[in-house]
Amino acid sequence: MNSLWKSYQISLLALAMWREARGEGSEAMIAIGCALRNRAQKPCWWGKNLIAVITKKWQVSSMAAPGDRQLILYPQEGDKAFDQALSLAGQVINGLVENLFPGADSWYDDSIPAPKWATKDNFCGKIGRLSFHNVDMDTEDIKTEVSG
Repeated sequence: MNSLWKSYQISLLALAMWREARGEGSEAMIAIGCALRNRAQKPCWWGKNLIAVITKKWQVSSMAAPGDRQLILYPQEGDKAFDQALSLAGQVINGLVENLFPGADSWYDDSIPAPKWATKDNFCGKIGRLSFHNVDMDTEDIKTEVSG
């Protein structure tokens, strides 16, 4: 991948991390980034690479779900949470941060009812209002609470 596409990939991941978890701190943004990376590393119906995974309709609601309030939000220059998301996205892509929930490939915000796919058996952990799950059950779950 050339450097321009790598920059785009980092920027797109940072935007997803910022939209999904900016209010929950760096651990939550890392967990979102790692869950998306986990999906991209196991190509299937949700996409064959990170860009496809992030932009697939209905998969990351803040990025590709018509009607989601986050879909039209963009960070402005000086947004410290987005600066942090950009830095963390590069670290996630390059494998430089610990994946708090290995195997987690899905999450939901507690402000909505738990989706049918979110079960006790595939629960990996929780950070603030975000619950992380390993829907395809490909690795051992790590059940833990991380303070946000």
